[in-house]
Amino acid sequence: MTEQEEFDQFREKMNKVILEEGDLNTKRFFNLDNKVYAEGELSAKTKELLGLTASLVLRCDDCIRYHLVNAAEAGWSKKEIYEAFNVALLVGGSIVIPHLRRAAEILESYEFENEAAKEKTSSKNKIREAKKYQLYTDGACSGNPGPGGYAAIILENGEEELDQISGSAEDTTNNRMELKAVIEGLKRIPKGSSVEIFSDSTYVLKGLSKWLNTWRSNGWKTSAKKNVANRDLWQHLDKLISDYQLEFQKVKSHSGDEYNERVDSLAKNEIKKD
Repeated sequence: MTEQEEFDQFREKMNKVILEEGDLNTKRFFNLDNKVYAEGELSAKTKELLGLTASLVLRCDDCIRYHLVNAAEAGWSKKEIYEAFNVALLVGGSIVIPHLRRAAEILESYEFENEAAKEKTSSKNKIREAKKYQLYTDGACSGNPGPGGYAAIILENGEEELDQISGSAEDTTNNRMELKAVIEGLKRIPKGSSVEIFSDSTYVLKGLSKWLNTWRSNGWKTSAKKNVANRDLWQHLDKLISDYQLEFQKVKSHSGDEYNERVDSLAKNEIKKD
């Protein structure tokens, strides 16, 4: 808690005690104090600067802090506040100087805390606006098992294409190529990122979103007590996905989706290369 927050908390707490214990005269005075600083012929902003100047002349440190922070929050600049300091010094004389030092310290502290708060808010906004990646993947195989290919395309915020990955294997299956595409795609995306995975493979999407946790808990056995197929790739993915925030999107194959069509073509072209 900052010094200003402690002051505000203490002021609010003790004002409440005073108003609860005080009589009607006390309540009338507090009410008048609030009304005087409200908007009128003079703006509330101007009244705060007047209150600050008077508080310095009266050498009331609590009043100085209260009106100084209110004046700054009302929009008075540092230079304008220092001009008010000059008026108070002229009217009150040199005896005001110790309180002026305290006021200068409060103002410096307020500006520092205000900048820190802005920076914190800015950081939060940056987090909210953080990049989101889209990962389109596909795998293909001729013969199943047989020679296969995989491909992935990475987008940033659904717009800018960042990367295109493809590769092949001599003796593999379609499902292994589907998994390989996801693995190689995720490896190109910064850890900690939010990623949407687009795939036409039910095997991949259900495996990632539903089956994986159960397989791990069951010692990599299926509900039928059989060994999980492609266990090596699933275990690799299991470790990999812990570094990301994932969402899954099913794409209907050959439905005209631009990136799904492209990864399909890239994966098949990898087979032809062999």
